[in-house]
Amino acid sequence: MKLPKGFGGKGFGAVMQEMQGAMARAQSLEAELANERIAVDKGPIKAVFAGTGELLGLKIDKNIVDPEDVEALEDLIVGVVRDGFNQSVELRNNKVQEILPHVPELG
Repeated sequence: MKLPKGFGGKGFGAVMQEMQGAMARAQSLEAELANERIAVDKGPIKAVFAGTGELLGLKIDKNIVDPEDVEALEDLIVGVVRDGFNQSVELRNNKVQEILPHVPELG
């Protein structure tokens, strides 16, 4: 069995304590992300997302609603949703990276 890098420099208890701290932080991450708010503003369409990626609100300026060009409105909505989701994924990844450096590298 290969030991984690840096394992020899720390006592087993210290490594376990770091890993337990990281696990506790990871468990609270979902609740923390749920409380985050991400605003996406594409001009006539605005949305608010939770850090989990959940769409919380959507506002559409009624002046851009054209029954003859529904496709343009659909494209704008898809763009807003995509941006909000991508920003929430980036936020999650950044928060996970805050946790991971404290866990010894395995392999």
